[in-house]
Amino acid sequence: MTIKLKTIKIVLATFISILIAQALDLEYPLAAGIIAILSVLDTKKESIATAYQRLASTVVAFFIASVIFYVFGFSVLTFSLYLLFYVPAAYKYNLQSGIAPCSVLVTHFVVAESIALYWQINGLLLMAIGAVVAILFNLWMPSYEKDLNQKIHSIEEELRQFLGLFYTYLMGSTVHQDLNSKARKLSALLEETEKIALMDHENQLVKNSDYYIKYTQMRERQLDLLKVMIQNITAVRLETEQNRALAQLFDDISKQLHEKNAGLSLLEHISVLYRHFRQSELPKTREEFESRAILFQILRDIERFIEIKRDFFMAHSE
Repeated sequence: MTIKLKTIKIVLATFISILIAQALDLEYPLAAGIIAILSVLDTKKESIATAYQRLASTVVAFFIASVIFYVFGFSVLTFSLYLLFYVPAAYKYNLQSGIAPCSVLVTHFVVAESIALYWQINGLLLMAIGAVVAILFNLWMPSYEKDLNQKIHSIEEELRQFLGLFYTYLMGSTVHQDLNSKARKLSALLEETEKIALMDHENQLVKNSDYYIKYTQMRERQLDLLKVMIQNITAVRLETEQNRALAQLFDDISKQLHEKNAGLSLLEHISVLYRHFRQSELPKTREEFESRAILFQILRDIERFIEIKRDFFMAHSE
């Protein structure tokens, strides 16, 4: 949620909460506006959960305050005594979001020097008005779907370019720093996309789809593998037939990379390369042996890279 949108929501929710409290002729109507300010949060689920916690917290706070004020009277000291019992209870029952607003409402008892039912109902209504109005405004949330689809398009384009760099590196045209730079750029893009995906998920009250979260997590796992491949590929010192075969595989993956592609044909391509590697002549030098071993490990990592995408596709193809 943008600062502009949140500001508009806070202003309107506060204004309307105060008007409702005044219309009901409640004491301290501005308190309803303060509660509305505290209750306009970034997501629908967070707002609803917090509103529930604060209403429950109000009941607990009023009970503790009523007992203490009835026994010890109304003073700054007894208000402190109320906090001494209420704050630990709020944390114990996960109601700490209500500590500040509920304690403000409890001060009305001290000012009025009364815990009569009138003041109890007045306080509960102030809390309910502020929380409910905030929820109603938070039900109006912008859709993140368009933004997420654009992010996915950018991720896939960056990933295609990244795989293309592996191809050109094996063909001798890309340097190590280019691979690391692309990895950092893709990592930042995935982190940004996951934050938006989490916001989108928290704003879903009905369908509750986690597709975009799972997608970014899938690409993050693939990126982790690519980072390992960078470390391995830079240790390859010789130009061999296997280098060119692996380079062609990276090129094919970059061309076929797509959100909806399960990569089954690429797994078949990898099986062919396994047979090719095994049927190739044995290395004649230690350096050639080490390079072939690294290339074989990279091939296994590429296979896992494709399998991660296949598993994701199978899980979300229904």
